[in-house]
Amino acid sequence: MITFFIMYNFSNTMLDIIDSGQIGSCESFELCPHVAVLNQTYVGYFTSFIMLIIGVFMVILGGSTKKPEPEGNRSKWEGVLKKLTGDEKSVYEKIVVSEGVIFQSDLVEQSGFPKAKVSRILDKMEARGLLERKRRGMANAVVLK
Repeated sequence: MITFFIMYNFSNTMLDIIDSGQIGSCESFELCPHVAVLNQTYVGYFTSFIMLIIGVFMVILGGSTKKPEPEGNRSKWEGVLKKLTGDEKSVYEKIVVSEGVIFQSDLVEQSGFPKAKVSRILDKMEARGLLERKRRGMANAVVLK
């Protein structure tokens, strides 16, 4: 918005200077200073408009990216934890302690279970919609839902 007002004031001032006769005259259309100022003004207005649209677009999209709120989800996770038993409970508890996100390799290390067992446990819990695994390079990140 500020650039729009700057362009508006600048173009009006330039047109006033031209009209006062201090700069050139309109002998031909190509050499007319009014045309040059108006062309620059229109380019400035267009640029200001594009910047405004991009800014609005960024504000709208910038607010839509939400990160998970561990504190709000913690009570939900605790409720799920009470329903689980055995090895699933142990694995799920390790994920809850790590704020709901942990690499699968770290989970194997912390649980003390073999990789295959952790993978099977995660498969079962993922099928029930309790968590999801996301590929991060060469590793999997386990994220609670």
